[in-house]
Amino acid sequence: MRIYEAHVGIASPEGKVASYKNFTQNVLVRIKNLGYNCIQLMAIMEHAYYASFGYQVTSFFAASSRFGTPEELKELVDTAHSMGLFVLLDVVHSHASQNTEDGLNAFDGTDSCFFHSGTRGTHPQWDSRLFNYSNWEVLRFLLSNLRWWVEEYYFDGFRFDGVTSMLYHHHGI
Repeated sequence: MRIYEAHVGIASPEGKVASYKNFTQNVLVRIKNLGYNCIQLMAIMEHAYYASFGYQVTSFFAASSRFGTPEELKELVDTAHSMGLFVLLDVVHSHASQNTEDGLNAFDGTDSCFFHSGTRGTHPQWDSRLFNYSNWEVLRFLLSNLRWWVEEYYFDGFRFDGVTSMLYHHHGI
């Protein structure tokens, strides 16, 4: 498998945030012509902080609206499939945005609804929250999130970001 990693928002020579539509119309053909058979779309879950490139997720069940509509993302995936390309989604289940207004942080008024409490629940280098995988509800949430992306958008698989942070207390750093 030859995988082409791409960020939808920077996939344009123009000095603006690119779109799903632009990617479908202008980038897919180039990827196919270069001999790749798979695309890995870098983090496209909704995120408030654009400079994070999508890696500080605020809404796990939403495609980033700054790139276009859900229908345009579905068209991107469908078009890629029609060209014989697999489509992988870069998933950020290792951490989440610290935002309290538009994210999961302090969802129930505490710092431990989805995340470890105290310093264990914070990634200092990424300025983000760390999920508590020993919590059954957290596992259910994250697994249902994967299922949703497959059933709603027909992604073929996933690349998991920040796995060392999921495995080690020192975050693999």
